[in-house]
Amino acid sequence: MAHEVDYAAAEKRGCSSKLTIENRIFYVKLFASSNQPIYFAGDQKGIITKEISAAEFDFWLGTLADDEEETKQVRKKLSSGKKYP
Repeated sequence: MAHEVDYAAAEKRGCSSKLTIENRIFYVKLFASSNQPIYFAGDQKGIITKEISAAEFDFWLGTLADDEEETKQVRKKLSSGKKYP
């Protein structure tokens, strides 16, 4: 899977990280006070279109990832983004 994690582009949208996997865009917002991130789907222009559930995000990540090790690497990168109060 070809993926890209962009922290700067995500912060412009008020999120912690922007994940691009193939032709799909997701945003993740992390919180300092909670271990529960919020996930968003984005369109091809990088605009957030809707909030999605953790289950839906997990589905897409599992579907688009080549293997479990790559999924772990992506999750590690996503957890390194800015944490909001």
